[in-house]
Amino acid sequence: MIGNFARAATDIELAKYVSLAGGVNRFFHFRDPGDVDNQPTIRMNFDTLYSTAVVDISDGATLTLPEVGERYMSAMIVNQDHYINDVFHGGGSYTLDTDTFDTPYVIVFMRTLVDATDPEDVAAVHAIQDQMSIEAASSKPFILPDYDEEGYEALVAGLNALLPFLADSTGGFGAKGEVNPVNHLLNTAIGWGGLPEREAFYDGAAPQLPVGEYKIEVPADVPVAAFWSLSLYNDSGFFEKNNRNAYNVNSVMGTQNDDGSMTIHLGGCDDDRVNCLPLMEGWNYVVRMYRPEQQVIDGSWTFPKVVPVD
Repeated sequence: MIGNFARAATDIELAKYVSLAGGVNRFFHFRDPGDVDNQPTIRMNFDTLYSTAVVDISDGATLTLPEVGERYMSAMIVNQDHYINDVFHGGGSYTLDTDTFDTPYVIVFMRTLVDATDPEDVAAVHAIQDQMSIEAASSKPFILPDYDEEGYEALVAGLNALLPFLADSTGGFGAKGEVNPVNHLLNTAIGWGGLPEREAFYDGAAPQLPVGEYKIEVPADVPVAAFWSLSLYNDSGFFEKNNRNAYNVNSVMGTQNDDGSMTIHLGGCDDDRVNCLPLMEGWNYVVRMYRPEQQVIDGSWTFPKVVPVD
């Protein structure tokens, strides 16, 4: 099962999104930037609104996207072996074919930055989503092979248990010639559908700390060209519903300190402190740094670590 894990994991994901969209070559748009009840994939983010489409590219297809100005929008193309041969940006038409992406089906995974606190911005992103389209020469239904579901779930659980030993996403996502096979395997289980490190650098942490009060002091000058975020998950890798509706903090919506830095609070949210995410047993988090600068990629700059509140 390890040998074909990436194919099985990706086919299982593709089947979910085909079901959501009602077939291939059709977009399904996530409209609610904080929908805890709709998490088809492990460790999703709430910083962007996703739009997804499984596309039959056996005879070629075209993806058409609108212009979005300075807003972050990326179109990640994932093939059936969980390799990412290209990520598109900006408006225009893009060719999808097997010469480029290697497998008969791919999933187009759109991420469009949204300010979840601003209803007008959410509506603006909805309008962007409505302008995305796909034209394909073939529309053969996607059929999920009969994988051993019990064995697959056991392997996912086993690989996720290695999260504390995985430093970051280096070598985990990208084209076949770009990834490290071991890191690709682990990241397929821990964060299926992650972007290549040139597009987003992922720093995951499972501190193995009890529920309590902690903080992360983030400087004003995080070296990214787009934005950064921190999302908090339960021990299964999903957002867990809380009465504050607080699941992530990012550089777009978070409250800054006077010097432009930001304090992220983990736990101790009952006093309504800002940038606070409630904790649960087994809590862990992922930092995403979008369009990272080289010092992030080469490890000479690292995101601050969590520390207990005195």
